[in-house]
Amino acid sequence: MADLADAHANVLDCTPALTPARRLWLDRLDRDATTLLQHLAQHRSHRLGLYFEQLWQFFLAQDPATELIAHNVPVQGEARTLGEFDCLYYCHEERRYVHLELAVKYYLAVPQKTSDGASLQRWVGPNISDRLDCKLAQLLERQIRLSESSAATAVLNMLGIANPRREIAFKGCLFQPITGALPPRGYNRQIPLSDWVTARGLKAYCATIDLRAFKVLPKRHWLSPHLHTAGDVVDSTGLSATVNERIAAEGYPLMVAALDDHGRERRRFMVVPEHWPGD
Repeated sequence: MADLADAHANVLDCTPALTPARRLWLDRLDRDATTLLQHLAQHRSHRLGLYFEQLWQFFLAQDPATELIAHNVPVQGEARTLGEFDCLYYCHEERRYVHLELAVKYYLAVPQKTSDGASLQRWVGPNISDRLDCKLAQLLERQIRLSESSAATAVLNMLGIANPRREIAFKGCLFQPITGALPPRGYNRQIPLSDWVTARGLKAYCATIDLRAFKVLPKRHWLSPHLHTAGDVVDSTGLSATVNERIAAEGYPLMVAALDDHGRERRRFMVVPEHWPGD
């Protein structure tokens, strides 16, 4: 989501290269995902962040170039828990240990005017108490710096780890209003921003898209592009009906995938309640 290397000199984005060995392993996993499904079945959760962590834990444990040493390792101070290491792994290619922090987030740009009338943008999650600037500060100033504490050093020493490299995998998507928005500082501008639209404006928005099939995505499916399965897509009229029913019942933004004639996702967007996010 963000170029963390530019944002913080001592932190790297975790971007494993698609090496021939890794591609071969992933191709085999595509053909037979039994081991992955067994891994996920051991830790069922409806929380997207935990599901995201479980996928990374499987990758680091099974990938030929990495070795997962430990995950979700708590660090206790004298009077409180200081935090926990999301993942500690060994990279055989770099021949060093790594402390990896994980986050998957979805933020929408909400136009806001200051008292002097200048137009600003704030990036908030579907749950409006979640803000991009706060999450980045938490990741960069607290979570990824956990190893600097003496209590964390003691934990790392017990695992035989000294001076681990620090990495963050911060994934997700940013959504702009259809009027447009400037991306936040550090965003990879090679990735286009997605859109968000109100439920009232949905039909007009769909008319501008050269795609006629849509799917409201369950939260667990937010992580990857959608592939069509029979009977689970609707046209724009059916989408409006589904969205209005869901928003009336839940009052929560929805993620929608727009599909081509072969059922492949070509774009995704968010639909929000009419007065979201409120004052």
